[in-house]
Amino acid sequence: MTSPRCSVVIPTYNGAHVIGEQLAALCEQDGAPPFEVVVADNGSTDDLAGVVTSWQERLAGLRRVDASRAQGVSVARNVGIDHATSDLILICDADDRVSPGWVAAMTSALADHPLVSGPVETALLSGRSASWVPIEQRTTQLFETWEGRSYGIGCNLGLRREVWEQVGGFDEHYPAGGEEIDFAWRAGDLGYEFAYVAGGLIHYRIRTDLRGVLRQQYNSGRGTAMLYARFRPTEVVPKSTLRRIHHELLLLKRFPWRGGRNQRRMWLTLMAFEAGKLVEARRQGVSAP
Repeated sequence: MTSPRCSVVIPTYNGAHVIGEQLAALCEQDGAPPFEVVVADNGSTDDLAGVVTSWQERLAGLRRVDASRAQGVSVARNVGIDHATSDLILICDADDRVSPGWVAAMTSALADHPLVSGPVETALLSGRSASWVPIEQRTTQLFETWEGRSYGIGCNLGLRREVWEQVGGFDEHYPAGGEEIDFAWRAGDLGYEFAYVAGGLIHYRIRTDLRGVLRQQYNSGRGTAMLYARFRPTEVVPKSTLRRIHHELLLLKRFPWRGGRNQRRMWLTLMAFEAGKLVEARRQGVSAP
């Protein structure tokens, strides 16, 4: 195989049942430079190793590395990047599907920008569950958080190795939520900013089981509280105990009794997010944002 110009890192835990669709999409890239694919296995107990092996003849440069030293997507990302042989790193998830021009668009953008991210589309792989979470069904710009800071979603990232090294990698203390914002904020403090790559589209899979969606939103709420505890953005005014109780009561009051099933599930995801914020804020010893 020709030396890769970029490395695609896929952090994975028990993704044997879905990763084939992502690997097939990587086999069908248009106009892509030579690239390798590093599957960072975060201690899977399914047949991930066998599935990856079965794709190696079809996808040159595909390999699996052991990322089981600790649990967490940040651990897997860091291990995968550490094992990559090129200095241009692209990150996607095992249960999503990259578009045909993804590798070419993201690699080209990294020639001019140290950090890049593209749009995500949720309806194709998620069906009705795409409407359960507060993500646009097709994004058109970078995600934004406090103080107008933008970031790239963790399932659709491109970065130069030097940025990862200077920032110190992804913080492995976060749950699966908030860690990509933490990375972007620390990178921004060093002068590295994200660029939006319209051609770097990824089809993003929302979990189709309600329990999985609620767990995902709960962890996202925890990550939000951790971000607030660490960065204390000036525009966020923490709620007093009375204001917090009032806020939670208003959320409870908004339960869509007359709404449909999807509306009730949207409400439940919001409550899971709020619960995650409250639990983690108490753990961090701060007021919930």
